[in-house]
Amino acid sequence: PAVLHRFDGRVRWEWHANMGQSNTLNKGWQQAHGTYLGYLSSDDRLLPNAISHLVEALESRPEVSVAYCDFDIIDKDGKFVKRPSSPDFDHRQLVEELNCQPGVGALFRRAVFEEVGGWKPELRKIPDFEFWLRAARTGPFLRVPKTLAEYRVHEDSTAIRALPYERSMEIVETMRAYWQGDLKSASARRSMGRAHLSAAKNHAQSGRVRAALGQLWTAFRLRPKYLVQRSIWRSMYSALVIHRDSRLGRITGHRR
Repeated sequence: PAVLHRFDGRVRWEWHANMGQSNTLNKGWQQAHGTYLGYLSSDDRLLPNAISHLVEALESRPEVSVAYCDFDIIDKDGKFVKRPSSPDFDHRQLVEELNCQPGVGALFRRAVFEEVGGWKPELRKIPDFEFWLRAARTGPFLRVPKTLAEYRVHEDSTAIRALPYERSMEIVETMRAYWQGDLKSASARRSMGRAHLSAAKNHAQSGRVRAALGQLWTAFRLRPKYLVQRSIWRSMYSALVIHRDSRLGRITGHRR
């Protein structure tokens, strides 16, 4: 607050007790009066002129609902780590492979928020992905091929923590609602297969082997090709190893 007071009259700000990320973002977007909306997590940074470039992209393409940019990954001290490859928007990749293209720095039209609503507070693991899923129904997304933001990775953000059962299943429930339970189309079966595979990995990392195997079996039934994909088995093995190492680390730390 002491820092923010220096900007009184220039920006509108408000303080409140912690009520969760989704509720906070929704409150801010409801109070905003601008044409374009966005958000920035406290660990991340926008580079100079980021907003100008994103707004320019949205102004030049009225049919576009969301504009997103390339970004760098930085460490806890703000030092450059790497520059990931940001793909151009592909709606099939979003709904079938569950590949969320927008990252840090994305802007969207206020009309999107008014049409589809904000983040769902009941979701804790994938509220951003679920929001972009609904936003994609309002129009295409546009990638601005410029590095305009920085995503910070540190020990707290990369630590693997066990997820409750319900949170591990969020992706399955989200995609089931998206397809309204209708798995007749090949697109829906591919999508749900990927969702069950993701849930299987979540369960494995949380030590629920039986639940992981159940989700994996459902994924195989929906997408039989997973059975012969080595990457799938490597991913599941890695998830189990991560859980084992995490558990051993907690035990060792406790003994110390």
